[in-house]
Amino acid sequence: MKLRSLLPFCFALASVAAQPQPRNRIVRVVTVGQEELDKRGANILQETVERLDRATAFRPDIACLPEVFVDTAPEEVPGPVTRRLAEWSRRNACYLVFGIKTQSGGKVYNSAVLLNRKGEVAGQYDKAHPTEGELGKGIHPGRTDPAVFATDFGKIGIQICFDVNWWDEWEKLKQKGAEIVFFPAAYPAARQLSAIALTNQFYVVSSAQSRISRIYDITGEVLAASGRFQPWAGAALPLGKRLFEIDFHTQKAREIQRKYGDKVELKWYHEDDWFTLASIDPQLTMEELIAEFGLVPLNDYRVRALGAVEKARAK
Repeated sequence: MKLRSLLPFCFALASVAAQPQPRNRIVRVVTVGQEELDKRGANILQETVERLDRATAFRPDIACLPEVFVDTAPEEVPGPVTRRLAEWSRRNACYLVFGIKTQSGGKVYNSAVLLNRKGEVAGQYDKAHPTEGELGKGIHPGRTDPAVFATDFGKIGIQICFDVNWWDEWEKLKQKGAEIVFFPAAYPAARQLSAIALTNQFYVVSSAQSRISRIYDITGEVLAASGRFQPWAGAALPLGKRLFEIDFHTQKAREIQRKYGDKVELKWYHEDDWFTLASIDPQLTMEELIAEFGLVPLNDYRVRALGAVEKARAK
C-alpha cells in the first residue's frame, strides 16, 4: 500500500528529470519602486519588502530596489538591512540588487549590493560619481572602472543615479560583457537610460525612489514600467537578442519567420532599416540562428563595413 502511494510521486520525479534543461537564456526581471512611500517612515524597510513580496507573482530570477532605499546608518556588509533582504532572496531563490549606505575602511559609500539566490553577498558596487551634496555629507566616491558580476544566467552591471551622466562607464560595462545593467536611483532618468540602452544594445533596469521605474529593451524602448496601480514591473528578457541592419538580411529574416514561427520574436523598425531577433524557445539559441542563416549583428556589421571603407581608402 505504501509502495503504491509512492508511485505517482516517483513518476512525477522521473518526468521532471526527463525534461531537457533550457539552453536558451530567458531571464525574468523585476523592478520595485518606492513611489508614494514615505522614505522617512519607520516602516519603510517592511513596506518595501511587502512590495517585493507582491512582485514574486512574476517569479523573478532577479529583482532591483532603488538607491539608498532605506535611510539607515551606514553598515558594514553584511549588516542588518543586508541580512533582512538575504532572508527574502533565500526564500524566493532570487538574486536581488538594492541600494544602501555602506562603510568600509573608515569611509562611507553610496552602494548597491548584489545577493545571490542563496542570500549570499555576490557583489557590491560603490557609486563612482556622488553628487556635490553627497560629497558634502561625507559620501566617498567609488572606483570609476565598474565591475561586472557573474550570475547563473549571465553577466550584469550596476550604475547608481548620478552615474548616468558618465556614458563611458556604461560603455566599459558593455566591453566587459554586461547583458543587463541595473540602475538603482532617486529619479527615473528616462531619456538618458533609453539612449544608453540603445547605444550599448543591452537591457537597462531602473528602480527609482520616486515616479516610474522601467525596464528598457536593447533598442531603448520601454518593455515594462511601474505606475499608479502597481509599484513594480516585470519582463522576461531573452539575453541572446540582437539588433540587425536590413542589408543582406531581409530575405533571411523572412525565412527565419517561416521556419521558426512562434519560437522567435522578430520586430521590424521600418524607419531605421533595422530589426531585432530573439529566440524565445528554451532549446533554440541565438548563436544557432546566427550560424544557420549567416546573420551579422549590427555591431559586427559596423566593424566589417569600416574595414571595407578603410581598405578602399588605402587604395
